[in-house]
Amino acid sequence: MVAVMFMSVALTALLCVLAYNLAVHALPFMLGLTAAQFAYGTGAGLIGLFSAGPAFGILAGLFETIRSPVIRLIVALISAAPAAVAG
Repeated sequence: MVAVMFMSVALTALLCVLAYNLAVHALPFMLGLTAAQFAYGTGAGLIGLFSAGPAFGILAGLFETIRSPVIRLIVALISAAPAAVAG
């Protein structure tokens, strides 16, 4: 009985971590999916696989290096909009 309670708490925590990670990575996933659909339609190959990583890196790099609060807010809203739609 106690083991089942611990397992349910661990599973709930795991699902919370999964939901957080999916919300953080919603924009790179959507960009990669869109690029993959475009590449599939044109026969270009595996371009969608390699577009999500740089998209996340560019947005994370912009957010870390920009000092202006207004521009940081714009970058954060661009990154959070697909997460809001997915949620």
